[in-house]
Amino acid sequence: MNYCQLCLLGTLLTCSTSIWAEQPETPAVEDSAVKVTYRDPRDPWEGFNRAMWNFNYNYLDRYVARPVAHGYRDYVPDPVKTGLDNFLQNLEEPQSLVNNTLQGKWSWAANATGRFVVNSTVGVLGLIDVADMMGMPRKQDDFNEVLGYYGVPNGPYFMAPFMGPYVTREITTDWVDGLYFPLSELSFWQNALRLGLKGLNARAAAIDQERLVDNALDPYSFVKDAYIQYVDYKVYDGKVPSKKDNDDELLDDYMQELEE
Repeated sequence: MNYCQLCLLGTLLTCSTSIWAEQPETPAVEDSAVKVTYRDPRDPWEGFNRAMWNFNYNYLDRYVARPVAHGYRDYVPDPVKTGLDNFLQNLEEPQSLVNNTLQGKWSWAANATGRFVVNSTVGVLGLIDVADMMGMPRKQDDFNEVLGYYGVPNGPYFMAPFMGPYVTREITTDWVDGLYFPLSELSFWQNALRLGLKGLNARAAAIDQERLVDNALDPYSFVKDAYIQYVDYKVYDGKVPSKKDNDDELLDDYMQELEE
């Protein structure tokens, strides 16, 4: 509850106290329980998801992830952070090669191949992004994007404890990307370390956006909308189809009904 809400609540309580003082003989009436109904079709498990969001955001992130991310950003030298991120991203180039091929994106598949070969050799196992210096930008697709490309819907939104937001299409496909070399050669603990460091890099990169979430009227809905837009952005390579035409059609139908 923010400061304005507290002020409003205090005012209401003060007024209520004054009214009760003037009318002491008025019998108290029990308020019926307020039932909250969630109507977002993208989020059928919103009650559970909000509970997990409260745990992740107000406890896990505030007392663990955020302090660690700030320490990582402030005290680890930039060359170390950049090299570590490059190394982790380079491990995922082969899966990007396969996934771009499955979508018929031949130029990006060739780009992923070139990046992996150049960075794994000249780039010292990927620590230095030499391929980017040579004009081969990073663009990594996962199997979730392949299914989205062929029309498989996102599925319900899900807030996983400890992990954060997902759409169910991601949950059912993430394991596929681990089948390709070199990720397939990693042990359980090596892969866990990789995911942990990848998450740390991502959390440190999001520090500048903390105020947007903290100051949002409803941080849960803000993050949900932003994440679903991000998923669609990746599937369509930044060219998300506009819904304006559909909205215009609905408006025209509504206006016609009013005229009848």
